[in-house]
Amino acid sequence: MRIAKNIEMLEIKGDNGVIYPILAWDEHNLVLIDAGFPGQIDLITAEIAKANRSANDITAIILTHQDIDHIGCVRELLELAPNAQVMAHIEEAPYINGEKTPIKLAALSARYDDLPDDMKIMHDKMKAGFANRRIKIDKFLQDGEILPICGDIEIIHTPGHTHGHICLLFRESGVLVGGDAVNIQEGKLIGANPNHTADLKSAEESFAKIRDLGASFVVAYHGGCYTENTTS
Repeated sequence: MRIAKNIEMLEIKGDNGVIYPILAWDEHNLVLIDAGFPGQIDLITAEIAKANRSANDITAIILTHQDIDHIGCVRELLELAPNAQVMAHIEEAPYINGEKTPIKLAALSARYDDLPDDMKIMHDKMKAGFANRRIKIDKFLQDGEILPICGDIEIIHTPGHTHGHICLLFRESGVLVGGDAVNIQEGKLIGANPNHTADLKSAEESFAKIRDLGASFVVAYHGGCYTENTTS
């Protein structure tokens, strides 16, 4: 779905619901924001092709945060576009490159013996998934940084869901990529899901920060595109 000039919201349908990575481009760059679950590479490349672009031409993969549904296909994308730079907030990088255990996995590991069997199975799958998804971060992003690509992309640190979560504001078009710092519920824009949030107070402060930006479009990774005049 085209949401602004040279910005496409991809729709990836899978067993765990629908997610919405963002593809943006200019004369010299093709940028993918977030990279789906493991095993979704064919769906992602097909959606990129629908936008009349090729995954082989990706120059940058920007990750809003560390979760497996955001980093899942980075390795496969780098096989197609080996010169692409992988970017993430400096606080997220150690969790993505394997130096630290991702926070959701660490929380489950800490109480593994008390978990019910189904949660133990989920933990073990998550642990194996992250072990196979370690990714080197080429560029560490910081709050307020402007990437001079695709009409200027502003990095906005929005901690809460994870400590280094970022949103990205396309300054030329006013599109805000909200990752998991935002959701859409009954046609309303809301903040991070409290059931999957590391620091709820920080998440609430980050959501207030997001609302104050006055973006023309806000894309929720698990909800799609929100404007004041639409419900999805």
